[in-house]
Amino acid sequence: MEASAIPREFDHQAFGALPAAQRIPVSLTELQLVFCRTLKPFPPDYLDALRSWEPHIRFLNRPASKIRQLRSSFLPELASPFLPPTLVSRDPVAIGAFLDHHSVIVAKRPNSTGGRGVFRLRRQQGQLLVDGALPGERCFADLGSVLAHLEQGDSEPLLFSRYLPRTLEGDKRVLVVAGEILGAYRRRSASGHWINNLSQDGTPELVAVTAEERAAIAATSPSYRRLGLNVLGYDFLLDDDGTPRIGEINVGNVGGFATLDRLGLASPMQQLLAWIQAFAHEPGALTIRPAQAADDAAIAAIWEEANAQEVVSMQAGPISTAEIRRKREGLGERELLLVAQRWGEVIGWAEAKSYSPREGYRACCETSIYLRAAEAGRGHGRRLQASLMQQAAALGYRHLVARVVASNSRSLAFHLAAGYELVGVQRRIGFLHGRWHDVAILQHLLS
Repeated sequence: MEASAIPREFDHQAFGALPAAQRIPVSLTELQLVFCRTLKPFPPDYLDALRSWEPHIRFLNRPASKIRQLRSSFLPELASPFLPPTLVSRDPVAIGAFLDHHSVIVAKRPNSTGGRGVFRLRRQQGQLLVDGALPGERCFADLGSVLAHLEQGDSEPLLFSRYLPRTLEGDKRVLVVAGEILGAYRRRSASGHWINNLSQDGTPELVAVTAEERAAIAATSPSYRRLGLNVLGYDFLLDDDGTPRIGEINVGNVGGFATLDRLGLASPMQQLLAWIQAFAHEPGALTIRPAQAADDAAIAAIWEEANAQEVVSMQAGPISTAEIRRKREGLGERELLLVAQRWGEVIGWAEAKSYSPREGYRACCETSIYLRAAEAGRGHGRRLQASLMQQAAALGYRHLVARVVASNSRSLAFHLAAGYELVGVQRRIGFLHGRWHDVAILQHLLS
């Protein structure tokens, strides 16, 4: 790859001049940190290509998590208490009922930016009217035609929300780095349009962050950081009663820092660069602790990543944050859900759950462990497994059981190296992705 050297004093103007700067060849091993600045819509396979770098280099915003963040369901899963009423659907009946209930709704494409993938939808005299960033309204006879026009073949369904009339008063962008608020500005359309983006005709003004907005950021930003998403731009809109509602949480906006600079806020761009330098030199010590609510999304992402690579758990399809929340909240007194954390990000998780409710099996538990693929081979899984065994022993367990899909040779080797022994194989017990699977049963006796 190629890179450009930068001066010690580096501002947004210098950043904008980088495309014309002299380039030198470098390898990934020479870099400490990568910040992906490319705006949505991302080109096909762009984030997948960056994800292939993850075993070799750290990112400010992990590409694998940016891919997950592009799901229409992602924001409602993490921030539903702070959103206007929302619906993620392709079902015209459900969308029609949502529109009838709220009268005017907004549809958003997940892989879009600058207000170009946001549309307002309403009924009038039996017709459906749609408007967006471009001038004028388009008229449609039915919702099927509306969806075909708005989705444009996207694999993700649209995210619908109730239209907030006070959007005309502008929206507020709040810049957040690793959970710390650096500043905010309000954008308002000069022409009175309901889309206020600066890339349209929005004009910015410096504003304060309210207590309610701070509470929403404090409640949601830890989940993003556990996913390795550190640089965020929150967009807030006002509800009818003045309550701030999250319209979007944008990952990786640098333009906002330049806007704050121009508005006279004290050096937000320099604060970002100083944090990047400090983050690059953090040692990244591994911490193992009980799972918390902010970890749910990261646990789901790691589990789903493992299932996508090969059959590991007989679990099919996406794994939601809500599913992990139920798992965590349903833990018994003698059950464990642990996470391994590094640089603020959850990179692995493990669980020990009761083998059977029968009293005679009180000393036996079943264990599972998952690690981000990019973190394999660094000893983190061994440390997480050792901590799980130690804590299971402290709870009175003496017999650990692990069930591993027999074709998962890496997991089998990992458990054998951790002291488990193979005691049997259940033949053709699982059927997934059109074929039968054997499951190996392993055990470990604690002294």
